[in-house]
Amino acid sequence: MEEYDLRDTSYEKWGQGYASQWELMSDLFAWVDLRLYLFYKHHQWLGPKNDMRNMLGLVVSREEFEHNLMKGAQLGLTAQLDGQEAEELTATAAVIRSRLGHTREEFPLCQLFQRCGLDEFEQGCLVLAYAAVLDHKYEKLLAYLQDDITLKAPTVALAVQLFLPQGRTMEEYLSRFSRRDRFTQLFDGERLLAGQLILHPGVQEFLSTGTVAPLPGMRLFDGAREKPDGALVIRQELARRLDLLYQEPGERAICLTGGAGAGKRFQVEHLMTRNRRRCVFVELDGERPEERAREGVLVARLTGACLCFSHMERKDADGTLLPPPESLLRAILEMEPAQEKVFFLSRFPVRAQFRCLTVELEVPDTTEEERIRLFQAFLGNIVLKDGLTIEELAAKFRFSPRQVQLACRQAAGLSELDGQGGISSREMHQCCYRQVVHKLGDLASRVRPAFGWDDVVMPPEQKRLLQHACGHIKFQHKVYYQWGFDRKITYGRGLSILFAGAPGTGKTMCAQVIANELNMEIYKINISQIVSKYIGETEKNLQAVFTEAKRSNCILFFDECDAIFGKRSEVKDAHDRNANVEVAYLLQQIEEHDGVCIMATNLIGNIDAAFMRRITYVVHFPFPDAAMRQEIFRRTIPDQAPLADDIDWGFLAEKFELSGGHIKNIVLSAAFLAALEGERIGMSHLLRAAVGEMKKNEIVVVREELREYADLLEEGNR
Repeated sequence: MEEYDLRDTSYEKWGQGYASQWELMSDLFAWVDLRLYLFYKHHQWLGPKNDMRNMLGLVVSREEFEHNLMKGAQLGLTAQLDGQEAEELTATAAVIRSRLGHTREEFPLCQLFQRCGLDEFEQGCLVLAYAAVLDHKYEKLLAYLQDDITLKAPTVALAVQLFLPQGRTMEEYLSRFSRRDRFTQLFDGERLLAGQLILHPGVQEFLSTGTVAPLPGMRLFDGAREKPDGALVIRQELARRLDLLYQEPGERAICLTGGAGAGKRFQVEHLMTRNRRRCVFVELDGERPEERAREGVLVARLTGACLCFSHMERKDADGTLLPPPESLLRAILEMEPAQEKVFFLSRFPVRAQFRCLTVELEVPDTTEEERIRLFQAFLGNIVLKDGLTIEELAAKFRFSPRQVQLACRQAAGLSELDGQGGISSREMHQCCYRQVVHKLGDLASRVRPAFGWDDVVMPPEQKRLLQHACGHIKFQHKVYYQWGFDRKITYGRGLSILFAGAPGTGKTMCAQVIANELNMEIYKINISQIVSKYIGETEKNLQAVFTEAKRSNCILFFDECDAIFGKRSEVKDAHDRNANVEVAYLLQQIEEHDGVCIMATNLIGNIDAAFMRRITYVVHFPFPDAAMRQEIFRRTIPDQAPLADDIDWGFLAEKFELSGGHIKNIVLSAAFLAALEGERIGMSHLLRAAVGEMKKNEIVVVREELREYADLLEEGNR
C-alpha cells in the first residue's frame, strides 16, 4: 500500500471462529478501511507525492479532489479496481466468511443479517453505518470523502459507490433507498430522506446489546427467560387451541376478543413461555398508531419475535369506543412481520378481511366457578375472617382475572401488615372495590351506609325477610352451583327488593343496612337524570345505569321508583306508546340484571303488575305503632348524648303519631335546643321539637292534649 499499510484481517485465524462480535467488527473495520482507501485512491489527484497524509487535515483542494471524482463517479468502486486490488478485497471478505462459518455463537449483527434477509450490498451499507458509530475516526474520513465537513455520517451516494456490485448501475441501487422495506427501516427515516445512512436507534441498541429495551407502549417478552405474572388457573382449553394454531404452518392472524382484563395478553404470554419464544407487545392507543406499529414490526424483526397488538379501538366524537379500524389491521400485516403468527387483542370482534387466514377466539367473561378458582389461587394461605367465604366474593364481584389478582395482592399486603395471617371481611371488600372502574357516579350518587341491624325498628317478620334477602347473595353459590339450580335458572339470578311504605318508615335506612350487611357499595339513582323527554334517551340512560352497575358490583337504589316503574296504560297517542316502551325496557333490564337492585315506593298501587313477578322480595314497611315509636325515640339518641331524667318516652310515643323520619327530626331538633340553652336533653326540648314537627305538617296540637306537660311547653317558649 505504497508508504502506508492498512490494518489487515486476521489471515492466521482462517479456520477459527470469532470469540466475540467485537473481534468480528475488528475484521469488518479492516474490510471497510480497505474499501475507503481504494475509493480514495481512485478518486484523488495523482501527484508525485500524493499519500494518505492529506486526509488528516482535510487540506486537499476542491479542484484536486473533483478532478478524478467526476471521471468515475457513476461506475462504483468495484469497476475501477485493478486485478491485485480486487483480489485483496476478495481475500479479505473470504477470511471473514470462513471465520463466520466456524463461529458457533450467533452475534446480533449476524442475526440481523439473517432475520432481515440482507444481501451483500445491504450488509455492506449496514456495516459502514455501524462502523461510523463505533469508531470516531470515520467522521473525519467520511467528511473528507464527501467534501463536506458537516457530513460525518456516510451518505447514500457514498455507500452505493463503495458497495455497488460490478455490472450494476448507480441509478438502480440509489432507488433502493426510496423504498420502505425491511432494509430501509433499519435506518433513521428522516435522515435517510436527507440522504444520510444513520442507524435507527433500536437497530443500534440491538447490535450493541442483542435486545431492545422497553419503549412507551411497547415491551419485549422473552418466553425462554421470563414467566407470566401468575399461573394459568382457568381457560386451559383456550390455551390448548392456541397451541394448535401456533404450531400449524402458514401465516395466521389470531384475534383474541374479550373485555379489559379478561386475560388475552396473559394467554399469549403463557403461549410464548410454553414455546420458549419471544413476543413484542405493542399498544396502539397513541395518535400515530401506524408509526408505532412499524416500530413494533422492526423490534420483532430484530429480535426474531412474534407480534401482539392491543389497544387498537378508537373513540368517536361522543367518546364511545369503536372496533379497531380495518385499515389499521391491514396496514400492519402489509408491513411483513418477521413471524408467521400475528396476534390482535381487542374488546370487540375483529371484522376484517386479510390476505392470510384469520382465526378469532373469544375470551368470555369469567363464570362464578372460574372466579372461585381464581380467588383460591391468588389468596393462597390468607384467611378470610368474619364468616366471609370465597364463594361469596365470587358471587358479588364479577371480576376479570386481572381484577381478582390485583384485589388479592392488596389483601396479601394488608394481611402482612396486620401480622395475623388473615383479613377482615370489610378490608377484603375494600380491596375488591379498589379494582372497580365505572362511571356510575355520573348517573347516581353514592350513599355511605351508616346503619346496622341494631338501628332497625320494625316488625320481626319484615326484619327476617330482609335477612333472607341478604342470604340470597351470601349463599348464591351453594344454591345455584352446589345444589344444581344453575341448570334450572339460566337467567334472572339477580336480587331485586321492593320496599313499600309511607314516607319516613325506614326504607332508605334499610337499604343502607343491607349494603352494610353485604359490605357492598350502594348508589342512589337520580331519577331526574334518567328520565328524558326525548324519545329513546330514557332507555339509553337506563342501559348505561345497568351496564355501569354490572362493572361496579354495587347495589342500585331506586327511590320513588313509581316514577319510572309505573303502570303501562292504554295507547292513545305517541306519548303513551313511548311511556310503555320505557316501562317494558325497564322490565327487561331488571330481569337480566345479575346484581342487587333495591326499589322504594310510597305508592305500591302505582307499580306495574309485571314488576311483581320479577321482584325477588317485597317488604312492606308499616306505620310504626306506639311501642315501635318509643323504641325509635330511644335508638335515635346516641349513647354519649346527655339526657335528663324527666323524659316520658311512653307519652311522646303515644301522643305524637309520627313515622321514624319525623322522630329523627324531633330528636335532632331537641338536641340543638338543649345545646343552645346549655342543658341536658330533657322533656321540654323534646316536647317543643315534637310540636314544631307537627306544625310543620300543618297539624295543630291543643294544649289540653299535652296534659301535665303543657307547662313545660310554655316555660320553654318563655
